[in-house]
Amino acid sequence: MTLVITRFPTSERDDPSVFRVAEGVWQEAGALSNFVPTVDDITVMALVAPEDVRCHWLTLPDMQGRQAESVAKLRATEQSLGLVHCSAGADYDDVVATATIASEVMQFGLDILKARGLNPDIVLPFALSLSVHSDGISKAEMDGLSVLRGEQFAIPDDAVLRDMFIGDAPIETIDADSIRSMLLSASAAPLLNLREGKFAKRERANWMTAEQKIWVKRLLIAFLIVTTILALATLAKYWAATASENGAALAAAQKIDPAIQDIDQAESMLAASLNRQGKTQGDFAQLSAGLWRSVKASPNVSVRELRYTPDGILTVVLAAPTSDNINKALVAIQQDGFRITATPRQDTTGATLVDMTVRMP
Repeated sequence: MTLVITRFPTSERDDPSVFRVAEGVWQEAGALSNFVPTVDDITVMALVAPEDVRCHWLTLPDMQGRQAESVAKLRATEQSLGLVHCSAGADYDDVVATATIASEVMQFGLDILKARGLNPDIVLPFALSLSVHSDGISKAEMDGLSVLRGEQFAIPDDAVLRDMFIGDAPIETIDADSIRSMLLSASAAPLLNLREGKFAKRERANWMTAEQKIWVKRLLIAFLIVTTILALATLAKYWAATASENGAALAAAQKIDPAIQDIDQAESMLAASLNRQGKTQGDFAQLSAGLWRSVKASPNVSVRELRYTPDGILTVVLAAPTSDNINKALVAIQQDGFRITATPRQDTTGATLVDMTVRMP
């Protein structure tokens, strides 16, 4: 696991240095413009210059935890000029440290870093990464950053600001090794992190691993293959059923006229016959199809007589061993939407007959 530390850029020409820390060993990774990310770069921390961020401390003895931080952020925001982005964290005892930064500065720095392949996990003011003594003033420098830090103040190392806030007070310079140690501690437990709220880091959710994606693709391909096979099997079944029905219809037609050779010829002859009689072929086809379907769905039911009258009524005599068999056929054809009349009777053999008429809805 590698920690990457760099300075938060604030302009197009700003090209901060990048450092990698692996197993406590610091390595210079060159300038940001030449930086090449690696898969081992787990945590990225960007340090904000004291000129770009305002640090302020508030004492809130009657509040603790989240409540104190919320109040501190509210007060820090109210004391700022213009719109700012604010973060807060408990420093020590009842003291809460806050940091405010202009929203456009924050967004600009994040955009520059992302363009170079760095998406910071931590954005921390350089001053708040330092551990200082309560009775002294410390100076820290790193990659162009220079800050003066006291117990409850942090300012850029500027001559005018020195005269205003420090005067002749002694200043202790923090050596480079101590600064690096403090930065490692800050990366593990930062006092506050400006990457919150609208600037919180957002990563695209990875719901599946690469291996799981491969298996999902395989399952989808298998599903498509099985679906295609089932569709072809269903079509084959329908084609076989149609061929069987056509064969039965052709056999029935040949009983009437042995010269009929195929189902197309039988249909054309039926159409011609109906036209000569002034009957509508369309109604007959639909009525006979509905009748045939109901008879096929009802066991032991047969058609003894079938007539089609010019007024579009199909007259049928159904026969079955029992009335229950015929009732199933009657229910089936009514469920298909046809209008029927049915009169039951019995023949000399004891079979149940029904004189039925079928018409279009």
